[in-house]
Amino acid sequence: MRRYGLYGVAFLGVANLLVAAAEARTLPPAAADPSPAFVASLGIFLITLAGIVVPWVHETIAALAGAVLLWLVHYVGGTLWPALHIAGFQESMAFVDWNVIFLILGMMIFMAMLSETGVLRWLALRAFRLARGNAWLLGFALIMLTAATSSLLNNATAMLLLVPLSIQIAQIVGVRPAAYVLPEVFAANIGGAATIIGDPPSTLVASHLGLGFFEYAVVAAPVTLASLALLVALAALLYRREMAGARDLASPALVAELEAEAHIRDPLLLRRSAVVGLATLAMFFVGDTFGLPPSVIALTGATWLMVWVRPDMHRMLRDVDWTTLVFFIGIFVVVGGLEKGGVVARLAGLISDLAGDSLTVATALMVWTSGFVSAVVDNVPYTIAALPIADQLTATIDGGQGSYVLYWALVFGADLGGSATPIGSAANIVAVGLLAQAGYRLGFGRFLRDGLVVTVATLAVASLWLLLFY
Repeated sequence: MRRYGLYGVAFLGVANLLVAAAEARTLPPAAADPSPAFVASLGIFLITLAGIVVPWVHETIAALAGAVLLWLVHYVGGTLWPALHIAGFQESMAFVDWNVIFLILGMMIFMAMLSETGVLRWLALRAFRLARGNAWLLGFALIMLTAATSSLLNNATAMLLLVPLSIQIAQIVGVRPAAYVLPEVFAANIGGAATIIGDPPSTLVASHLGLGFFEYAVVAAPVTLASLALLVALAALLYRREMAGARDLASPALVAELEAEAHIRDPLLLRRSAVVGLATLAMFFVGDTFGLPPSVIALTGATWLMVWVRPDMHRMLRDVDWTTLVFFIGIFVVVGGLEKGGVVARLAGLISDLAGDSLTVATALMVWTSGFVSAVVDNVPYTIAALPIADQLTATIDGGQGSYVLYWALVFGADLGGSATPIGSAANIVAVGLLAQAGYRLGFGRFLRDGLVVTVATLAVASLWLLLFY
């Protein structure tokens, strides 16, 4: 596992050198010299990433240490040398997507109470019996369900709902939970590109272009459907050994033992949770009409259920994965430093310099650069920084013809690229955290091994479709 981590650090180092070399070749001499804030923010990010990739410390400690280091450089270093001012504490809090934090918190509270009913194990056993123990069929169903859910809800929410169920199913079938959860993560990122509400880059680009729900979905559908078909084939290839051995592992004795445990422990709590859950889901669909952020909807549902049920708060809050929430906050702060230091804007600007007058080159660069940057950098600030580049290239190279090809390249790259690493998207982080909470720790290198294959394949699908039809 450590070997994969070192490979990841080496990959980042080589990529950094290539970017530096390209900038030195393409940018004017005055622009080739990075500012102290640029160097400091990039260095802090790479140190943080190294702490996550190579398991010296827990990833949450690495993220929190990166945030603290950013603040120390800003306050102490900035006092001694003003050019090192990057972002202070108050400014950094603006980088944290509190909508995401409170959305996850609300859904975690809801899931903590729902888990008390025993419904997850009951559903797992029912799914197993409907599929007659066929691990392949169960895996396919989970991929399709995750993609559909992620197209209509935030993909982090989809992971909170589906990963605990998938772990239960995997335990019954007799496969490692990662064989079900990793394809679900990839399906969530693909499904998030299908609609304007599935993933933040989709929302940002659709809003920038003024596209409606169906206008966006009609164009995105071919890429997402083709990517899902490819994912199913890749999952069958990557996890063939686990699936092939599942039939022998799911013995009748194990199924009988699990069936004895698979019963609804608290029917009243389940009924109330179902009522609140359906109402919350309906609010997600109509929330835009009233300007309700997803976080407010999730917290409304969680609070309503707590008032109705009045649970043991100490026990329930112990089930909330605070580690994942703190990790999120630390990463948001560190990535915000990249934005303030000019790193994100400079990477986005590099596409414009390398593209020249070729729309084909510009499209390919936008897809692949967006994909690989989004694998390690939050795709929201990157998308915001890259939109003006898409505007400029569309006006100069595309001639303002209204094809929007560069915008589609940006959104597909940013959405699909998140599958490469465990920090590439909120869905990845939540899923890995839930696996660890259940006792199945998934290392960076293990995730990268499968995620990179899926990312390259789906980015190739998006590139081919854009180049053929635009």
